[in-house]
Parts: sequence; C-alpha cells; structure tokens
Amino acid sequence: MEFLGIGYQELLLILVLLLVVVGPERLPQMAYQIGRAVRQMQLYARAVRDEFRDEIDYLDEQYRTMRGEIALAQQTLREEQAKLNEGLAEVDATLRAAEAEAGSALAAAPRPEPDGAGDPPAAAGPGGAASPPLVF
Repeated sequence: MEFLGIGYQELLLILVLLLVVVGPERLPQMAYQIGRAVRQMQLYARAVRDEFRDEIDYLDEQYRTMRGEIALAQQTLREEQAKLNEGLAEVDATLRAAEAEAGSALAAAPRPEPDGAGDPPAAAGPGGAASPPLVF
C-alpha cells in the first residue's frame, strides 16, 4: 500500500532520516506538530467540501424552483394559445359564412342591363359634334 505515492520502504527511510536530523528528543514534538497540521488540513478540506455541497444544494434548489415556474408559465401559455386558436377558428368560420352569404346575395341580385344610360353624355360643341378634351 502506498501513501501519496510513497511505499513502506520510502516511508521508513524518511522516518530514519527525520530521527537522525531532528533527534530522539524532539521527534515526539515534531510528530505532534505534523499531526496537528494534518488535522487542520483535514478540517479545512472538510469545511471547503461542506461549503461546496451547500452551494450546490442551494443552486439545485433554485434550479428546481425555476423549472417549476417555467413549467407553469408554459402551461399557461399553452392554455392561452388554445383559447386564441378557438377564437380564431370562430372568427374564421364567421368570415367564411359571411363571404358565402355575400357571394350568394351577389349572385341572386339582378344585374343591370347595359343600355348606355349609365354613360355620361358627350359634350356637344357647336354644330352637334363632340369637342376634343382640353389638354394643358
């Protein structure tokens, strides 16, 4: 088994070197300080992990809330679209009925005979001939 990529043999060598460099009198004190430092690092790492977890939980809660609001808005929009489509269908049917009614009324109406009575009389000039139009 390895610890931080260091095997048993390397760890034993480091402990022997530490014993030689520090000495047997200060070795327990040094081990205590190293243990405290490792414990502090673990506490900091745990605090950071917990804070990240809290933030992720908060963001997840916000995400779920927003998803719910979006789903509600989508449902409302679908309902309104259905109402508008129904109204549009009613107006379209009314317009088609009015168009058909106007077409049948137009077809049934008597058409005036072209007898020339609707034409404007030609302006007669002197001598009974029509005068040419005035051009500027």
